[in-house]
Amino acid sequence: MLAWAVVLAAFAGLRDRLPDPLATHFGPGGEADGFTGTGAFLSVATAVLLGSGLLTLMPMLRLNKELRAQRFAVTLGYGLSGLLGYAFASLLFANADATRASRVSQPLWQLGVAFAVAAVMGALGWLIAGRDPASATGPGDRAAAPRLPLAKGEVATWTRSVGSPVLLAVGAGTTLLGAVLTAVGTGSATWLIVIGVISTALSRCRVTVDRRGFAVVPWFAPRPRMRIPLDRIERATSREAGALSLGGWGYRIRGGGSALVFRSGDALFLTLTTGREFAVTVDDAATAAALLNTLIERDRPAPGERG
Repeated sequence: MLAWAVVLAAFAGLRDRLPDPLATHFGPGGEADGFTGTGAFLSVATAVLLGSGLLTLMPMLRLNKELRAQRFAVTLGYGLSGLLGYAFASLLFANADATRASRVSQPLWQLGVAFAVAAVMGALGWLIAGRDPASATGPGDRAAAPRLPLAKGEVATWTRSVGSPVLLAVGAGTTLLGAVLTAVGTGSATWLIVIGVISTALSRCRVTVDRRGFAVVPWFAPRPRMRIPLDRIERATSREAGALSLGGWGYRIRGGGSALVFRSGDALFLTLTTGREFAVTVDDAATAAALLNTLIERDRPAPGERG
């Protein structure tokens, strides 16, 4: 998303200085030998940047316990976004003020700069992915997890709403940028408006713990919903967590698990039966963790009761 935003911002700033078509491919000597219409450039850049992001996201969702491979996938995703983002932005600056696209040139050293940017972004992704978490908890750890006393047959529900000023600002800013680009005649900028509206709408959610498990829903509707049933949760804990330590704001995928990050502060951590970890930043996470552990213990049959 950041690379995409950089390319869109560069396009918006340079639009009146760009030829049509744009020089988008260069031979070994740096001379232009391939061209793309100015209107189609953003569509191509959007498809390539978002497509590459999805290609790196899918393996991360499937890697389960292969934590080193997950960290590598995060690193690859960041590096690829840096490489492509710089490549597209440098094309725009190379075309700026050219009277004809055929006269545009791109020196070979720009390729070296692109790979340097990719290396820096990849290193950043490696750091953000974090260290591999500790192995799955054992029976002793599960027994020591906090509990919320409930009488037999008693029903309890915990729910809190949580919002993110950062996601709200990003969503509003993206929507505004899309509106400006649309006003100057860039049709593909409607994608920015859609993404900005979605980000703004999802900047506040409601987190719920009850007999069905854990759930997160937007503040305005019951769908889309993220739900984790009790039988998929090994135990729950709470602790303070910084947004950057979890990989940033929004839905984050990192080594060994994922997180829904609205802000820094109190956070609920779920250790899943797969060994992965899910976290969400929300107030009063200690009560949510204690209730979840009680419900998990109640829902899970004792060893002698199986069969």
